[in-house]
Amino acid sequence: MFDNRRIRKHGLTAQALVLSAKEHSTFSSNEKPRYDFVLEVRPQDRAPFQAQVRQAFYIAERKPVEADVVQVKYEPSTLKVIFDLEGDPRFDLEAMNSRTNQLNWETNRLRETGAAASFAAQPPDRVEALQRLAGLHASGAISDVEFAALKAEILKGL
Repeated sequence: MFDNRRIRKHGLTAQALVLSAKEHSTFSSNEKPRYDFVLEVRPQDRAPFQAQVRQAFYIAERKPVEADVVQVKYEPSTLKVIFDLEGDPRFDLEAMNSRTNQLNWETNRLRETGAAASFAAQPPDRVEALQRLAGLHASGAISDVEFAALKAEILKGL
């Protein structure tokens, strides 16, 4: 517990690939399921190394799964690792809500200004416009019907 606080405050930041994630057979003291993770930590200034992390998550809380790349903090002398998921919209509810609000604002602005006009006339801009539109659709900010209509408007000018 105190190690984790010290690492959170003074540890070095790195990216890590989740190699495996399995539910532990017992619950934590506050009845949250615990999970065992094997990570490949990839610091910028040293060779990658493997680490094991055991962490409790609420049942409804999104947790890292195999093949996710996540941010961690680690202690260089012991190579002890903890997750640093704060601010990651995949796992942090506040960040997720903030990202959703941002996408909603962008979508509403596109609707108000006339989406076809905002996805401008030059062909390179159309490619970028299609990419932005696909991002809005993938995030759920616009429906399948809206996506199809806006895509048709963009492609109409080709």
